[in-house]
Amino acid sequence: MTEYSKEGKITYSSFDSIEPNDVIYMLKDLPDACCIFKVLTDPFGTVKDMLFLFANEKYSQLVGIPVEDLIGNTYYKTVPNRDEDWIKYSYQAAILRQSSKVRTYNTQFDKWHEFWSVPVYKKGFCAFVFHDVTGAKKSEDNIKLASNTSKLIIDCATALSSAEFGKGIKKVLMLLGKTIEADRVGVVEVKDKKVTDTHEWINNAGARTLNLPGRKAFEEVDVISIWNQQLGDKNTVLVNGSADISKIDEDVYYNILDGSISRYSVSVMRDNDEIIGYLVADNYAEDLPLNVGEVMESVAIFISYEMRNRALTKEMTYLGSHDALTGLGNRYALNQTLLVLSGVSTKVGVSYLDINGMKNTNETEGHDAGDERIKKTADIFASVFKRKYCYRIGGDEFLAIIPEIAHEKFDTLVSKLKAKTEDISVAIGAVWTEDSKEINLAVKQADERMYEDKASYYKAHGRRHSDKISKD
Repeated sequence: MTEYSKEGKITYSSFDSIEPNDVIYMLKDLPDACCIFKVLTDPFGTVKDMLFLFANEKYSQLVGIPVEDLIGNTYYKTVPNRDEDWIKYSYQAAILRQSSKVRTYNTQFDKWHEFWSVPVYKKGFCAFVFHDVTGAKKSEDNIKLASNTSKLIIDCATALSSAEFGKGIKKVLMLLGKTIEADRVGVVEVKDKKVTDTHEWINNAGARTLNLPGRKAFEEVDVISIWNQQLGDKNTVLVNGSADISKIDEDVYYNILDGSISRYSVSVMRDNDEIIGYLVADNYAEDLPLNVGEVMESVAIFISYEMRNRALTKEMTYLGSHDALTGLGNRYALNQTLLVLSGVSTKVGVSYLDINGMKNTNETEGHDAGDERIKKTADIFASVFKRKYCYRIGGDEFLAIIPEIAHEKFDTLVSKLKAKTEDISVAIGAVWTEDSKEINLAVKQADERMYEDKASYYKAHGRRHSDKISKD
């Protein structure tokens, strides 16, 4: 019967009826594996082995040996797949009377155990208790994996947004490549399933030992179609091992990938429903403490946003500096060019063009016909002087400014322009100068010569004119 003191506490006399065998039964019923050892030492006090004095059924199951075969036998004699550290822990517990708590992995049963080595009875004796923490360990690993994954995703997003597109891409690819220990990480931009641009980070150590296939090799075998086949309706695919790769296309594997790429990850990048690129990692490390697929898919989404923003910025910049009808530079772009050229000294050619009779075209044929005439003239003008040097500065006025061009070459182009515009009737004025610091004067002189040419046109057509003719 349990006895209590006046204060309600259990008294020591309560344990008088407990026999040693009762303690043994208690240990047998422990929910964890348990065993008790007497350490065996040499004359110098060094622990050489451990004698089993007790083992419960759960410990027997843990080591795969019947209880009766353990008790009375030594640790080295009975237990296979031994952990030599147990000798150290038994010494600490039995001789030094110090407890230890250690987590270990059992390869045979694929389980994690936390075990305690504790001193018992008197010097020379110790007990081991094993608690299965596989579930807790997996939970901890999942938390750590999720944390590492989230951190890398956030770091990549920060790196990508911390600089303009090109530099941001380089930063994120390097960060991603180093963290997942890949030989190469790259972005492949595509339009209509054709590669338009590539960005890559290469691990120099890997590049020295591997002949990684480049853009040309991938274009020859239409790797885009292969990636799309692997992705199916997924956003990310992890291809591990040569067997998986060779299933796709044996020729591709043996002629391109064999010996250089053993595994890779591909994540698709989209602008709404349109595929605009792929994020690819070659030969990333296995068993990383993070989710490679989740990282790749998330980073691909961030890069997609940046690509869309870059495209939008380019479009807005283009619209701000180009004429909507002809695609030539506008007055803003012209002024920027004049500003740059006036600050340097280089030879430059200037050609002014104005379409004759535009007022009549608009009045008799309509403004749509007038627009078509303007576009046709702009295309001819751009084909002679190159589009990047050409500007539409008025309704039917065009200006070409060609830097670093020889006088003879410029005269040849002007003659070519006159020949190509014979059937559309234009007025042309051209000036070449060896010093672009005089660019504004050259533009003025080209304008005046164009007026002279226009005056000749109207004189030939029986129209009155003056030194300054109003443009039509």
